Amino acid sequence: MEVIVKRLEGVPLVTAYVFEVGGVRVVVDPGPASLFEPMDVDAVLCTHIHLDHCGSAGHLGKPTYVHERYTRHVADPSKLYESSRAVLGVFAEKFGQPRPNEAVMGVADGTRLFDAVDAIHTPGHAPHHVMYYYRDEKALFVGDGAGVHIPELGVVVPTTPPPFKLDVYLQSLDKVRGLDVEKICFPHYHCTHNVEILERHREQVRAWVEVLQQNPHMDVEEALRALAKADENVEKVLAAGGLYLDFYLRFSVLGFLDYLRGRG
Repeated sequence: MEVIVKRLEGVPLVTAYVFEVGGVRVVVDPGPASLFEPMDVDAVLCTHIHLDHCGSAGHLGKPTYVHERYTRHVADPSKLYESSRAVLGVFAEKFGQPRPNEAVMGVADGTRLFDAVDAIHTPGHAPHHVMYYYRDEKALFVGDGAGVHIPELGVVVPTTPPPFKLDVYLQSLDKVRGLDVEKICFPHYHCTHNVEILERHREQVRAWVEVLQQNPHMDVEEALRALAKADENVEKVLAAGGLYLDFYLRFSVLGFLDYLRGRG
């Protein structure tokens, strides 16, 4: 498997994975339009259609697989880009504008591709989120459905932007529990053979809820301070800094707070 780390302004943004199955060269999550580079691939698997993951798929011009209910946003990404600009602001512009993609194909839960890759609908991070299980390698490409994994810091933190739905997110983690997995591949940022990381992440999500539900009306800065006391993963990320990692963390905290405020 080829691992390609895409860097934006010198900072790791997303990791694309390329492998060959049944004579087909596949890339998972090729990255944003702004970081497009020609790739020798025959097909594109997008775990979800967010700009940092699937934005360059149209530039590649290869058959692109996304959840079946969202193919229209890849075929014509104009509304996707404008809504992303409204939510992400300058970050959407840094990720770049996707090109229309006429080669988009829809997958459903349980769709098998190339006789060896299973699509698993795993909403939570986004309603159109899909994980891909590559049976031959027992590898699970988790997209943003299991947090951000930073091996250099030894941490995982949630990727839970608004609108976050706790029950849906946890159900998706439960859905992949029974798979025979030997390798978990994160687009942010690396693979790991520590498959227990999914269970640890599940416990982490519940722990965040316990901390934040004590005062769901606190602001993001207050929430980060509270979480840093309870979760050393948060403490390490805050200490390390970095524009994009800091952005992901704060956006995830906001997702939890919005969920808890709405529930209350």
